[in-house]
Amino acid sequence: MAVVVFAAHPDDEVLGAGGTIAKYIREGRNVIIVIFSHGEGSDPLLDPAYLTERRIKESKRATHVLGCKNVIFLGLADLQFRKQIDEPSTITKVKDILKKYKPNTIFTHAMDDPHPAHRAVTKLIKKLIKNIKPRPQIYTFMISSPFRFFEREKPRLYIDVTKTFKFKQKALKMFKSQRAWLSIYYKPLILLQNWLAGIKAGYKRAEVFYKW
Repeated sequence: MAVVVFAAHPDDEVLGAGGTIAKYIREGRNVIIVIFSHGEGSDPLLDPAYLTERRIKESKRATHVLGCKNVIFLGLADLQFRKQIDEPSTITKVKDILKKYKPNTIFTHAMDDPHPAHRAVTKLIKKLIKNIKPRPQIYTFMISSPFRFFEREKPRLYIDVTKTFKFKQKALKMFKSQRAWLSIYYKPLILLQNWLAGIKAGYKRAEVFYKW
């Protein structure tokens, strides 16, 4: 059975579930990563076409480090994300992915993530899986905030990523165009989360997900 990870931008999948992706692949599971936008709006000083090409290459290098060979880029425009994600063409693409791979497990952004693009992805996935039978298990990750503010009573899944944590760290280094954001905010935040989750679950490092 397949595992599909839906992420808004390149690097979201590594930040949120990189250790789990690496772990599942090494256990022989089929993991597919779907990235909605190239994130070409992340640096207004760079040409969007150049940044698109660069971020695709970085994402492919990162997923190669994790061991994932199946990466799908939907190509939504970063600055028009919330508009394009509701377009029929986008919905059809996501439906086709769900139909083709028939995942039994899905990982995606938390519904209360502060980033609007992250929430938009979650909203779409939640809408499209309503009529899927059997319904896949859905787990969400938070990467834009150190804590969840809503639905904290939801069941939690702790994945021991002690042995694959090094692959997550190495994969994050592939995103050189995002070095500033990752170094200042996202990477320290996520590594702290993984350390705290590990303490709570009794592992050296863990990734925590909330079940819908």
